[in-house]
Amino acid sequence: MKNCPDCGRELSSSDLFCPSCKKRVKPPFTIRNFLWENFRFFTMIGITGTMISLIPNMGTRILGSSWITDSDSFLPLFLSIIIFFGAMFLTICFLMIFDLVIQGRDTENVQKKITLWSKTLITWYEGDSQRFILLLCLVPMWIGLTLFFILLMPLIPNKYSWLFAAVIGLTCIPLVIFSCLGWNIGEKIIGIIPGMEKFPRLSTVVFIIVVIGFLILVPLAFSRFFDTTDNFYKDMKIRPDQQYFSPSISSAQGLRLDITNISGRELQESRHTWSADSGYFIRITPSTDEVTIVGNPVYDDTSRYIYWTYSKNDPQQNKKPVKIDVHLYPLQGDEEIASSSLYLTWYNNDIVYVNTSSGPSP
Repeated sequence: MKNCPDCGRELSSSDLFCPSCKKRVKPPFTIRNFLWENFRFFTMIGITGTMISLIPNMGTRILGSSWITDSDSFLPLFLSIIIFFGAMFLTICFLMIFDLVIQGRDTENVQKKITLWSKTLITWYEGDSQRFILLLCLVPMWIGLTLFFILLMPLIPNKYSWLFAAVIGLTCIPLVIFSCLGWNIGEKIIGIIPGMEKFPRLSTVVFIIVVIGFLILVPLAFSRFFDTTDNFYKDMKIRPDQQYFSPSISSAQGLRLDITNISGRELQESRHTWSADSGYFIRITPSTDEVTIVGNPVYDDTSRYIYWTYSKNDPQQNKKPVKIDVHLYPLQGDEEIASSSLYLTWYNNDIVYVNTSSGPSP
């Protein structure tokens, strides 16, 4: 317990004014005092963030670098669960900190008021300058940490982890947002429509269901109305990530080839085949740099990009130009929708470069 500096009466930790002499006992907000009084919250945030970031390293040390890419393992799923609920816990801690920063603001001395047409728009209190500085640091930190952890889950190359991320991102988060929106709309409309105030809970639940159904069905209706499934772009192109490539001197493990001039929806509704006159195609896992050879040609691929490379021990001296083709097909059927080609010419026996002309060099 602490005592009032004026009358000596004992005070509780929540007292802003002395119950006896009515004088203010809590000083204006300062960053130094706030951090000293609430260091436990920042300790919890630091420990949680460190724990989440160290789990992949611990798994790599015990199981090797391929544990996170094993499609039949459930361990990456547990990692996604830890990341998601850890991010939610961090959000709770940050929100509690934001509440403590704002707490007691209206008991401080007013320094300035901004009015418009005799109405007060902003009231600037004594400790608001340091509040603003602290929030300017904490709010972007909270947003960055939360988005980083949430967006990291779909990038884990495991089918169970990806499914968990898809369920959270496409179902749970929109459902919570729609439910909160329906709750607010229901509370406002109940007092307007006669008879609904007799059954407030039932009316609110009905409005939540109506809002969720409306927000789900409207995008579906618009997508059906503007459906362009059969209108695939005919000018599909292959874009390499660099003009020159050699596995002997390049730090890249392959020449990345991206499909361009085609939307993500069209890509999801199609499959494509890669082929090359020589060399082979590979997949590279971004999180571990693990290389998977997928061969040549590659059938029924659905990714937007792939890597092409060749053997460094090829004894052939006079190499012919390499033609790389991609053919686009619908998910059902074998009728070609679109195709594109890329030509690679040998700069020397070890280096290949992208030929920007319409065909290979003679």
